[in-house]
Amino acid sequence: MNTTTIRFLKAGMAYLLLGGFLGVLLSLPITRDALYASHPGARWGLAHAHIVLTGFVMMVIFGIAYHILPRFAGKPLHSEGWAAAHFWLAAPATAAMAIGFTHASAAPLLWAGGAAQFAGIVLGVVNLWWTIR
Repeated sequence: MNTTTIRFLKAGMAYLLLGGFLGVLLSLPITRDALYASHPGARWGLAHAHIVLTGFVMMVIFGIAYHILPRFAGKPLHSEGWAAAHFWLAAPATAAMAIGFTHASAAPLLWAGGAAQFAGIVLGVVNLWWTIR
């Protein structure tokens, strides 16, 4: 596996641990109430879902796709640089969006993270598309 694939997989696993931990905190009434009391207006459920779905699921899917699709296509990935750029857009964007969901005053972080996340998705999809065409 190349460095970018390993980064996607490790980031995905780290987000799974974080999402799982947040899920446990949200499932226990005492910690859930403390979280909501400490950050009024926070959307902890959205943060948890975002961390698990985009942080874990999407990162692992792209990591596996970057490893497998070039082998299925019988040719190298269209651009290793684009894959690396995708990772460096997506990994911090996921964290930025999670913070944005939990801090009402961090709305610009949520918007910037969302834009960076989408830019990374477009970069990854185009890169993989051009690899298998």
